[in-house]
Amino acid sequence: MIRNAHAYKRIPLAVGLLMAAGASQAVDWTGYFRAGPGLTSNGTSRSCYALNGGTQGMKYRLGNECDFYGEFQLAQGFKKDGVEYKVTLMTDYYDGSTDNTKGDWDVAQMFAEAKGFDIAPEATFWIGKERGRRGDVHIVDTYFTEMVGVGAGAKGFTGLGPGKLGVAYYKTDKDSNERPGHRGNVEYVDAAVNDGGKLSVFGTVTKAQFAGGTNGWGLTFKHEQANLFGTGLNNVIWLQYAQGSTGLNSNFGNLTDTSAAKKYRVVESVNWQTGAWGGMAMVLYAQEKDNQGVATKSGSVGGRVSYAVTRNFKLLTEAGVSQYKPDGGQTARLTKLTFAPTLSVGPALMDRPEFRLYVTHAKWNRAAGNVTNNVNFEDKTSGTSFGAQVEVWF
Repeated sequence: MIRNAHAYKRIPLAVGLLMAAGASQAVDWTGYFRAGPGLTSNGTSRSCYALNGGTQGMKYRLGNECDFYGEFQLAQGFKKDGVEYKVTLMTDYYDGSTDNTKGDWDVAQMFAEAKGFDIAPEATFWIGKERGRRGDVHIVDTYFTEMVGVGAGAKGFTGLGPGKLGVAYYKTDKDSNERPGHRGNVEYVDAAVNDGGKLSVFGTVTKAQFAGGTNGWGLTFKHEQANLFGTGLNNVIWLQYAQGSTGLNSNFGNLTDTSAAKKYRVVESVNWQTGAWGGMAMVLYAQEKDNQGVATKSGSVGGRVSYAVTRNFKLLTEAGVSQYKPDGGQTARLTKLTFAPTLSVGPALMDRPEFRLYVTHAKWNRAAGNVTNNVNFEDKTSGTSFGAQVEVWF
C-alpha cells in the first residue's frame, strides 16, 4: 500500500526538475535493487527465515530475502568561487511480496552539502534528510552503525589528531508510535592507529520530547584492518554499548526505555578474495536488558563463500547459525544453508550484478516459534525455499 499517494506523485516531478536543472551538467545516477520470484516446499507463498527475538544482525541474506526493494539516487554537483556543493535526491521502493505492484515509495534522502567555505575549507556541511555514517556486514541484513534522519551537521574537520571529526543533530517529530525526540551524534573517524589499521569512534545522545520519554547515550568503537597478520584477510570489529533511549546502531532506540535498559554488542567480521575464492564471515555476541532488568543473550556465526568457475559463473554457498536466550527462558535457535549458482559480470565475491538461482534449507527448534511468519509453517521446524534473484548496484 502506498503510504502517501501525493508524495508518490511528486517523486517523478522532483526527479524531472532535478534532471532539467542539470541539463547542461552531468547528473550522477546511482542505485541498488533486488528482485525475483520464489516458492517454498510447504505452500505457494515464498518464505524467509529469521528469529523473532534477540539482537539484530542474525538474518543471513543469500536466498533469504522475500522483498522487492530498490533505491535510486540522483545527485548533481556545482562549484562557485571555490565552494563545491551538491544536491542529492534518493527515492526507494519496498514491497514485501513477490509481484504486488502496489508497494511503498518514499523519499529516502533529500539534502544539500557543501565544502570549501573559508572558515573551515576541509569540512563538509550538510542539511536535510540523509543517510550519514552507516556500516554493515554485507551477508547479514543489518546496519550496525546507522546515523540516518532529518538533521544538520558538519564532518571532515582535521587538525585534531590522526582522525577526522564530525558532529550532527537530528530531530524526529514521530517514531512508529508518533513520539518525537532529539539526537546528537559525534564521530571521530579513520584514525590511523597501526599499520593498515584505522579506528573510528561514534558517540550518541538521545532525548525524548513527550510525557514519559527518556534519555540515553551510546558509544561505538570500530576498527578496520587490512591484510590481517599478513594473511590477506580484511578484518572489521565493532564494540558497541548503549542505554536508555539510544540504540546500539547510534540511532534512536525505544524512546521510553529507561537507564535500566542496557545493551552491548560485539561484531567480528572478515572478508577476503584470493584468486577464484572469495568470502565473508561474521561472529556476533550481544546482551540486551529491558526496563525490568531481564536480559536476552544473542549469538550468531556464519559466512558466505564464492568460487569462480569461470569469469562470469560463480558458485555461492552461505551458512549461518543464530540463537537467543532470555533470562529464565529457552534457547531459540535457527540454522540456515543456501546454495546458489550465479552469473555475474566478474569473478569476485562482491562483483555485481549477480543473477542467481538458489535453494535454501532452514531448521529451527520449537523455542524459536514460527520463524517464517507464514501460517503454513506454524507447526513446522524446517523448510526449504527455491527461487531466482537479481542483485544490482550501480
